[in-house]
Amino acid sequence: MANPRTSTRRGPRTALVLSGGGARGAYQAGVLQGLLEHGFVSKDVSSFDILVGSSAGSINSGLLAAFADQFARGVDALTQVWSSIEAKDVFRTDIASLGRIGARWAWDLSFGGATRHVQPKSLLDTAPLRKLLSAKIPLGRIDGNVERGALRALAIPATDLYASNGVLFVQAAPAVELWTRARWSIERTRIEVEHLMASSAIPVFFPSVPIQGRHFGDGSIRNTAPLSHAIHLGAERIVAVAVREPGKPSAPPRRKGPGPPPTLAQIAGVLLDAVMLDAIEVDVEHSERVNTSVIGYPGSDGREPFRYVDVLWLSPSQDFGEIAAELADRIPGVVRYLLRGLGSDDAVTELASYLLFDTVYCGRLIAAGRSDVAAERARIAAFFAKPPAATPR
Repeated sequence: MANPRTSTRRGPRTALVLSGGGARGAYQAGVLQGLLEHGFVSKDVSSFDILVGSSAGSINSGLLAAFADQFARGVDALTQVWSSIEAKDVFRTDIASLGRIGARWAWDLSFGGATRHVQPKSLLDTAPLRKLLSAKIPLGRIDGNVERGALRALAIPATDLYASNGVLFVQAAPAVELWTRARWSIERTRIEVEHLMASSAIPVFFPSVPIQGRHFGDGSIRNTAPLSHAIHLGAERIVAVAVREPGKPSAPPRRKGPGPPPTLAQIAGVLLDAVMLDAIEVDVEHSERVNTSVIGYPGSDGREPFRYVDVLWLSPSQDFGEIAAELADRIPGVVRYLLRGLGSDDAVTELASYLLFDTVYCGRLIAAGRSDVAAERARIAAFFAKPPAATPR
């Protein structure tokens, strides 16, 4: 079992970027399993020098960073967490807790204008998630991994809900220089459970998380260029793992007149898709355009104005919303009752795909990740075989 005093890694500096998506994060565990099974990444010291994760991806990145010196062990631990997770491990599902939350919402919506006092709240109480992360992720090991060179940097984005700015929490080697970016604060810190909780605080559904006097929400809200963090941290190539199948424009429905207006559940599903899932797909497309512009276009001083960063984008081949619809009866009854207040069973399908923390659902997503890696073996092998900054011919 590798536990080097100093890193012996060779080859281009590689980053792993993991997007958000609530329960869909189980898919990323399956992809990482597949990369190990097919020998694309090392079982010992991690092949990923840089880890960047937002929302559910922050939790996965944090666990992988803790075992950067024993990567196979980290992936096994990650898979065990997702394959055994239940809703009660993430948020309170008892009638009393949800009843109190519902009563507060009803009171404030009815009388908040008169009393001029509205309590901070969310639809769900995530106290169990904090306990789960504290028990399963030995974040204290990250210090040693950074010191030994098994890990260059772990970066966790969150959103300052009062300042409306993005904040990137970075635990990195002292030699790693930080940078500036409009509407963002880049802060060197020691990553703790609170940072993972903050990055995972899905808007409206999960409560904000206080850290040193500030309140933070989901890291995907302001994270419009997820790959940029890895590039600033020195990545020469990036493996980006999404949790939604590649987007394709949907044909408009054939109706003589307008259909019924969308329910609150449908609107919330669209917003979550836009906040959590769209950014990484758009950023991958942007990186491809930049790479194309780099080839053959040197700057005035003879150097390229941008550097070529090869990106391997891995995304699901199937619709997780359809899987969630099949398994909707596995959502705890009180949570299903809460969601029905936002729309019909059909309308809450997209929301269910984020909140269905369930062994069967997550197990199917893990299997999907492994299967997708197997199906993409040739493309993945070609990516890892390229030298750093290799340009396509």
